[in-house]
Amino acid sequence: MKSIERKNLDPEISCKYLTYTSYIAWLIFLIFQILLLQNNVLAQSTPSADTARQEITSIPIPEITRQATEANSLILEKQKNLLTESNKSAIVSRTDALIFRISLLREDPGVHKMESLNFRNLSNLESEWSLLNSLLLNEQGDLTGRVEKLENEITMLGEMHAIWQNTLLAAEKIKAPDMVVQQIRTTIEKLEQLQSFSQSDSEFLQERLVQVSRGLIFVNEILGKINLAQEVTTKKLFELNQPPIWKVFKAKEEAVIFKERRSFIDDTLTRLKDFVHNYSFRILLHFMLFLIILVFILFSFKNLKHFIAGEEIPQAAAINKIIRRPVSSIILISFLLTYILYENIPESAKLINMVVLLVPVLIILNEILTRKIRRFAYFTVVSVVLIQVHSLLFTDTLFSRIFLMFIILFGLLCLAWILQNKSVREYILSLRLGKIMYGLATLSFILLSIAILAAIAGAVHLAEFITYATINSAALILIFYALSLTLNSIIIISMNSKSLQKLNVIRQYGDNIYKRIVGIVNVVSSILWLILTLSLFTIWDDIYKWGQGLFTKSISIGTVSLSLGNILVFILIIWLTLWISKLIRIIVEGEVAPKFKFKRGVPGAISLILRITIIMIGFLFAIAAAGVDMSKMAILLGALGVGIGFGLQNIFNNLVSGIILAFERPIQVGDIIEVGEFWGTVKEIGIRSSTIFTFEGSEVIVPNGNLISKELINWTLTDRQRRAEVLVGVAYGTNPDKVLDILRNVTSGHPQVLKEPAPLALFTGFGSSSLDFRLLFWINKADERLRIQSEVNVVVNKALQSAGITIPFPQHDLHLKSVDSGLMKDLTGKKGK
Repeated sequence: MKSIERKNLDPEISCKYLTYTSYIAWLIFLIFQILLLQNNVLAQSTPSADTARQEITSIPIPEITRQATEANSLILEKQKNLLTESNKSAIVSRTDALIFRISLLREDPGVHKMESLNFRNLSNLESEWSLLNSLLLNEQGDLTGRVEKLENEITMLGEMHAIWQNTLLAAEKIKAPDMVVQQIRTTIEKLEQLQSFSQSDSEFLQERLVQVSRGLIFVNEILGKINLAQEVTTKKLFELNQPPIWKVFKAKEEAVIFKERRSFIDDTLTRLKDFVHNYSFRILLHFMLFLIILVFILFSFKNLKHFIAGEEIPQAAAINKIIRRPVSSIILISFLLTYILYENIPESAKLINMVVLLVPVLIILNEILTRKIRRFAYFTVVSVVLIQVHSLLFTDTLFSRIFLMFIILFGLLCLAWILQNKSVREYILSLRLGKIMYGLATLSFILLSIAILAAIAGAVHLAEFITYATINSAALILIFYALSLTLNSIIIISMNSKSLQKLNVIRQYGDNIYKRIVGIVNVVSSILWLILTLSLFTIWDDIYKWGQGLFTKSISIGTVSLSLGNILVFILIIWLTLWISKLIRIIVEGEVAPKFKFKRGVPGAISLILRITIIMIGFLFAIAAAGVDMSKMAILLGALGVGIGFGLQNIFNNLVSGIILAFERPIQVGDIIEVGEFWGTVKEIGIRSSTIFTFEGSEVIVPNGNLISKELINWTLTDRQRRAEVLVGVAYGTNPDKVLDILRNVTSGHPQVLKEPAPLALFTGFGSSSLDFRLLFWINKADERLRIQSEVNVVVNKALQSAGITIPFPQHDLHLKSVDSGLMKDLTGKKGK
């Protein structure tokens, strides 16, 4: 196919074109501004609902009966929303229970001596009051919503009452029938009664709301004091809260251990009971999720066995080992949901959850890790159990202090063995993240060394803080590593399932999808571990506030305010938009097109239009996220129009040409085209340009404007058939009919030469050295023309040789007018006389 070539414009026409384009752009800008102004005028001139409502003073007499029926139906409906005695009793019970719990917690000795508590005690105290704060906020939100709804209904009833009062006055004034007047008075009485009941419910709810709000204020004050106490405790970490170890000789302190432990156990049981009581619904939801995960993992692991046995799967060995322990994977995922489903978890519940989590983690890692690294997991698990026991038995006694020093020394010995053992060190450094793991082990050794010195010197709170944070951070590494392995196994199991393997996208891009998803899982796991570790060392809040200030700090450029956060969000949305556009193309061309059996080229056109639409919408979202006022987009559009008219006309031309290619489809992906000096297969039709893969192996990027404006030959627009030819010459004296028969017979025996159109053999003329023939035939694969033509040439040559027909080489007769006598002697070999 050939398109008409666009002629070059002279400078005068180009100048006029630019001027007209600028005028059109500014005209669009002015129309946009007029529309905005018209909308503002309409918004100002449109009467509000309140004004329209005030204009209705009374109901016309003919409408009274119908309006009264509707009003009575509305009254009956609103009466159902009034509080019953059971509703009031439930609200009173809930609010009284919360107020009573506040009175109990305020009697806790820890509330009155926060300055003497350590981090763990303050965390327990904060969890209790945060949980109570959450319950009060929920109750306050429920009561506030009820009050607002009642107040709106009371206002609406008041307006209806006023209308019916005016209607009554109007009816009495014109002396309406008694039945009509009585109907009006009955409606007014019902409205007044409903108003009275609604007002009573509102006063009851407001009274309870005041009590809850007072309790919430008190709870927030306690939480503020706890935060101050935590800051003070942080500053006191480096103080010597106990004498040095060599000066402690108080034997009587050991007798209080059992008493303190008993008090701690009772306190723990009480907090667990409160936790179960307050989160009963979420615990039930948690159990339901556990069952769903159980069924999913057991079913998935069972169905993947034939894949691992019969096919090559990435990381098949590791997956096979995890499949042997499906229950461990279920417990791991289920108990990690604890930190998602519950806002405020008591320290006792966290302790139990951590111990339970380590069991499946150890089982999973025991199947995956090598023997050298497996010991590190064992040491970490033992250390976590020891600090939990220390937390349970904690007192300010010599025994507790010695036990803490024993835990620190155990951790130091384990780390020293890892750092000093040559084979273990070399193995760790050989891993992909080996240097990071070795650096973390070295940092942990330094921190525990500081902790043991602090415990000896008397800074026991500092030693406890560092030890707990370091060991828990190591435990988090094991947990997230086991979780990543489990999730990776579930991902590969899902991708190799029968249902997903039916998708073309999974079959073609399965490896890339798997790598992307696994990469996201690993990155998210690493980020979560880092955040939790910084939280354990109580520095995450400071880093978060610093980062929040850094990203939200704005810089004003004229009337536009920019911040680092807005810029990053802009870049993220643009990247996400481009990624989604690529995904849409894969889905449309790989999944949707084969199912609906579109014509060739239609899927590419659909995906191109969708990509352009998604990119435009994503760009607008990115502009809005960057903080640009969308009402000022008219100015941007005007400036863009001017830019298109002057400097961006080529880019805009290519974009429009891409849309034209999508609709008209003069070329399609896979077509063999010839544009200019380039000849090859269309590999991709993009938004701005298209890619042609030449037969020499190069990829040529051609702007879409060239494909529309210049001459273009499409060898495969309607079909992929193409004509090929063989030129041959035979010696003079050969029978031409015999040669023509041979050429016809040759094409009939080739499998890729089409019968229709029929091959054509022609005697084209008398050459200088031969009789010239031309064989024309059609093939159904245009991209294999050269190969098929070569094969036919070989067959023609063999057929002519078999028939005894020679293919002559060029011959010339040389006529000599005069020759040198000496040269003649040499040529004839005769001696001259």
